[in-house]
Amino acid sequence: MSDLSNYRPISLTNIPCKIIEGLIRDHLMKHFTDNNLFNNFLKGRSTMLQLLRIMDEWTKCLESGRQINVIYADFEKAFGKVAHKLIVRKLRYYKVNESVIFCVESFLC
Repeated sequence: MSDLSNYRPISLTNIPCKIIEGLIRDHLMKHFTDNNLFNNFLKGRSTMLQLLRIMDEWTKCLESGRQINVIYADFEKAFGKVAHKLIVRKLRYYKVNESVIFCVESFLC
């Protein structure tokens, strides 16, 4: 509890900013789901269901003799450690609308 690096600052953004964040999030979610860019791991699905699904996929891979590579990540602190230019570059790679990218880029700056 005494290690200050375990704590993140509270995000205090105003109401219009929160509304714009929601609009951008909704646009990105629609873009990524419409283009099948998610691996079926979406908000609103239970952790248990997601774990059972991935275990089923891993079992099928092992039974067919294929290799499984897994990366575990703690995304709680990830956003603060990812280079903002990389985020923008990835959005362009996934062909997100340029006006949405501009909004994200402006917010990050």
